[in-house]
Amino acid sequence: MRTKQLLIFFALWFVFAVALESAIVAFGFTRFFVTALMWSVGIAAMLTLKLTGQSLTSLGWSWGPARYHWIALLLPLVYAGIAYGGAAAAGLIQFALPTSQAALTEGLGLQSLSPALGFAAAVLIIGTIGMVQSMSTGLGEEIGWRGFLTPRLTAISGFIVATLITGLIWSSWHVPMLVLSDYNGGGDQRFEIASFMIMVIAISGAFAWLRLESGSLWPAATLHASHNLFIQGIFDPLTTRGANEITMVSEFGVVLAAATVVVCVPFWIMGARISRETAAAQSA
Repeated sequence: MRTKQLLIFFALWFVFAVALESAIVAFGFTRFFVTALMWSVGIAAMLTLKLTGQSLTSLGWSWGPARYHWIALLLPLVYAGIAYGGAAAAGLIQFALPTSQAALTEGLGLQSLSPALGFAAAVLIIGTIGMVQSMSTGLGEEIGWRGFLTPRLTAISGFIVATLITGLIWSSWHVPMLVLSDYNGGGDQRFEIASFMIMVIAISGAFAWLRLESGSLWPAATLHASHNLFIQGIFDPLTTRGANEITMVSEFGVVLAAATVVVCVPFWIMGARISRETAAAQSA
C-alpha cells in the first residue's frame, strides 16, 4: 500500500508541478501561482489518500507538544543569525541601516513613528501577523512533504535515505523557477542552485525530525513559516548583497548554505538514532 500511495502521490505532484511552474515562468512569480504551487503538494497528498481509501488523519493533524514549535520557530534565527552575522563581519555583505529600516517601516505604513519604535513595531507585525500568513502558504507544502511523504519513506528506507530523497525532490522542485523566473538572488546561477539545494537538503533533517519526533505536521509548518518569514521578510530586506558575483546570503547564498549544514547536523544524527531504535524494536 505504501508503494502504491507513493507512486500516485509522485504522479499527481509531477502533473501539478509542471502545470503551475510553467504558469509561473510564463506569467511571473506572482502570489497566486506561488500559493497554488505550494498547496499543490498538500493537495496531491490528500488526493492520494482519498484515492487509496485511507484516512487523512495519518497526515498528523494533532498540534504536537509546544517545545517542538519553539524549536521550529527559533531554528531559522540561529542559522540565519550565524550566516548573516558572519557574512557581515567578514565584509561580504552590509546591513543597510537606517535606510533599510525606513523602507521596512514605510512598507507597513509606520513612518509616522520614531525610527526605533517604527522598526520594533514592524518586526512585531512581521513576527505575528506575518507568521500566520506565512504558515497559511507553507502548510500546503508540509501536508505533502512531511505529513505524507516523510513517514512513509522513512518506514521503507530509514531516516537518512528518506530525508535525502525528500530533500532532493523538494530542492529540485524549485530549480526551474530559480533558473527561469525571478526567484533567485541575482548572482552566479551555478552557485545559487548548488547553495539552495544544499540548504534545503540540510534543513530537511530538521523538518523530518520534528515531524517524526512530535507525531505532528504542524511543527514542520511552523519551521517552514519561520524560515520564509525571517529570511525573506527581515534579514534580506535589512542587508545588501555587495559587489561579489557569488551570492553570500539569502536562500541562494553560499554562507547560509554552510550555516544550515552546521546547525542541522544534530537533527540528522538524532533522526538516524530514532530510525535505528524503531527498526530494532520492530525486529525484537
